[in-house]
Amino acid sequence: MNDTETRLRDYLQTAAAIVPDTAQGAGLETTAPPRRRRWPIVLAAASIGSVLVLASSFLAHLTSADPQPVSEPGPPVSRAAPLIPYTTNTGGVATLHDGSRQVRFSFRSDGYFRGRVGGGWLGLAMPANRVTQVGLLMPNGSFRPIGPARSESPHASPDRTQVVMVARRADRTGRAVVVDVHSGREVASTPVQANVALLIGWNKDGIWMLNDEGKQPVLQVWQPKSGPPRQITAPGFDGALAMPATASNVVWSTHEGDKRCLVAGELRGTTVEVLRKYCRQGGPQLYPVLSPDGRTMIQSIAKVAIDLATGKETKLQLPDEMLDFPEAVFEDATHVIAINQRTDQGGVIPQELYRCDVTTGACKRLDVDATDVGLQQP
Repeated sequence: MNDTETRLRDYLQTAAAIVPDTAQGAGLETTAPPRRRRWPIVLAAASIGSVLVLASSFLAHLTSADPQPVSEPGPPVSRAAPLIPYTTNTGGVATLHDGSRQVRFSFRSDGYFRGRVGGGWLGLAMPANRVTQVGLLMPNGSFRPIGPARSESPHASPDRTQVVMVARRADRTGRAVVVDVHSGREVASTPVQANVALLIGWNKDGIWMLNDEGKQPVLQVWQPKSGPPRQITAPGFDGALAMPATASNVVWSTHEGDKRCLVAGELRGTTVEVLRKYCRQGGPQLYPVLSPDGRTMIQSIAKVAIDLATGKETKLQLPDEMLDFPEAVFEDATHVIAINQRTDQGGVIPQELYRCDVTTGACKRLDVDATDVGLQQP
């Protein structure tokens, strides 16, 4: 398997390659998956330091719509269950929890759900024949297919009425396909290199794609029905990028010498203009996490929240041994959920869930007792 295929496999968390065809029950893994990444990043040593760059236009953008946060302490951090969807697997029974709803499902899945869409949750079925299929987990536990077979890498449109996916043919050619959720009708498509194309997300600028065929990963943005994808330049981009569907900015990873960096930017034409950069000691890899309002990014290795308007750094009060993967997920603009998982002597992996207030750094362990938890996109 080459590096590209490994990258795609890491994104999909290919349960079909892990779970035997004779296995019973749901497709979520009953033990924690290997420590995998969606985008591999070149190893780099790191030293402490920070570089903060602020564009005045970005500051105006962040401050015009909403008031600046006040300095008074917020309410205590709640220990209640996450407001975002999450999955558990107990005795081979996979369950999605979303508020008061608990949905058991038996189809084999890659373990990721990409948001609430069409009365269900957007995901991927991975049957025994390994022909993946994009669709929805419905409240009754059934799976509703959306779009063609051999589809993967799904993302919802900002208004949740459409879904984009990569549809691959047997000859390894492919298309990025947009499907209307209500009717199931295909409304737009564009050719892609199926063996190297990965969809990253969909915001007001369009559908962001990653082509990782060459030595340097290439970013593209496609506005359906407006021509082919445009190649985008993001300074120093090394393969990992995050974006909320409802904000206009993105965050990506890069490095400068022996420093690892997160960079916030906004698309202007064919270039992502750098608006804030945060560099410091951070280990070999960084995986960007950005709040739904686009105001706060998380450096998960250092356990720091960075306010993009002011550059303020807030240390999150998480356990020192806490890993940065799986990535944390924001449940609202100021609270993020993170998982701590450790293997005990018996091989069991108890998982501790924490909620952190990114404005104060206060964190609380949640009253959720489970050994196989997956955080999902809201």
